[in-house]
This record gives sequence, structure tokens and C-alpha cells, in this order.
Amino acid sequence: MEPCAHDNLELSLDRWQECHWHLHQMEGNYHEPDGFRYSLNSFIRAVKEVPLKLHNDLQRHPEVRAKIKPLQDAVSGNDLFQKLGKQRDFIVHHGGLNPNSRGQIGTTEGTKIKLTFPFAVHPWESSDEAYERYKEICRTNKLMRGLGPDCDSAPALWRTWMIPEFPDRDLLDVAFEAWTLLGELLSGAVEAFGGEKLDLSMPCRHDPALVRIKRFSQRDFFLSVDGIDLGEEERKWRERRAQ
Repeated sequence: MEPCAHDNLELSLDRWQECHWHLHQMEGNYHEPDGFRYSLNSFIRAVKEVPLKLHNDLQRHPEVRAKIKPLQDAVSGNDLFQKLGKQRDFIVHHGGLNPNSRGQIGTTEGTKIKLTFPFAVHPWESSDEAYERYKEICRTNKLMRGLGPDCDSAPALWRTWMIPEFPDRDLLDVAFEAWTLLGELLSGAVEAFGGEKLDLSMPCRHDPALVRIKRFSQRDFFLSVDGIDLGEEERKWRERRAQ
């Protein structure tokens, strides 16, 4: 029996799969600064090892190295890998998220966005902490409260993680792009060994727009900010209507 093409790439494929796991940790921790940064740095450490592991896998297969050179060049030209090439120990420190990350606050009606406006979501605070700060502002600022939720809408917060090294790009998008490029490289190597293309569709990826948003309770907002219990108000309304 001929060996499986994947057996020839065991080291690099395993590390690439590890990158996949870290991506989902980044998604799951998107609204928690430390959790997101830890996951991002773990991804960076793993992703920069994939080309090294691939080099080890292909030491005895120069013909495969020649076939996949254009794919290797594409990886080398990627923003993240260029940064890794210039700074081998590149990681995102706590303060590195400060300059470029941004946030918004607003309201939604069902699945639709009703209103958004800029709101300083500090890179060192969780989205829950930023939301509590927003509610505190609404308690004393009538204009801000007027822009907040009404009886038909609910509050929501959006945030985007960026660093100066990749201006105007969500770090999660940067990471997924790097993972896909590595997948194309490894897929080319698998094909060169006679195997089938790797599945790079990643149906398990969450919608980036849904990752960036965190929705909050309309009832909690009214109770916390206005002192109004919407459930109790609805009960009273139903009683009056029944009379």
C-alpha cells in the first residue's frame, strides 16, 4: 500500500490544524481583551512554525519543493508573514492594541441594525465593562439616552481589534487570511504527493459581523438606566386592556 500523501506532511499539517484551533479561540474571546490577545499570540507562534515544519517535511522531496515555490512566495508576501520575517519574536503586547482598536455603540431591532455611533471601547476593557460605562453615561446624559434603545430596540456594542502593523484591518481577518494562504501552500504540497486538495472552505468560521457585535438585554437596560421594569409595565398594560 502506498503511503498517504498526508503522511509526508505530518508535522506541518498538525501545526496548521493547531492554527485553526487558535482562530476559533480568537473568535470566542473577541470581546475579552486578554483572552483575545493570548489567543492571537498563540496563533502567531503556531502560524510562523508551519513553513518551518513544511521545510522539515520536504527535506527529502526537492521535486515537491520546486512545484510549490509559487505558493511559498505568496505566503512570504502576506502582511503577517512579512512582519514575522522582519521581527522573528513578534507578538502583540498589551499596549499594542491601544492605538488603532475602535468601537461603536447603538441599537438593533431583531437582526437589523437601527442606529450606531462611535463610542470609545478601550482596548484594556471587556465589552461588558464598556457597556456598563455606556449605561452610566446614559443615566446622566439625556442626549446619549435619547440615542439609546426604545421599546422596539435593544442595545448593542461593536468593536474591532487593530494594531499599527496592519492599519485598517481587523486582526481576525488578518489571521484567517494567513491561515488560508498556508492552507493553499499545504494543499499544493498534498497534491504534489498525489493526494486530493485540502478543504479550505472553513464552514465552521463565524460571520465576522456577528463576531464583532455583542448584544445586550433591552429589559436590563431600561431597568438599570431608567428604573423601568418592562415586564411589569407590560403586565399592567395587559391588566388595563382586560378591564
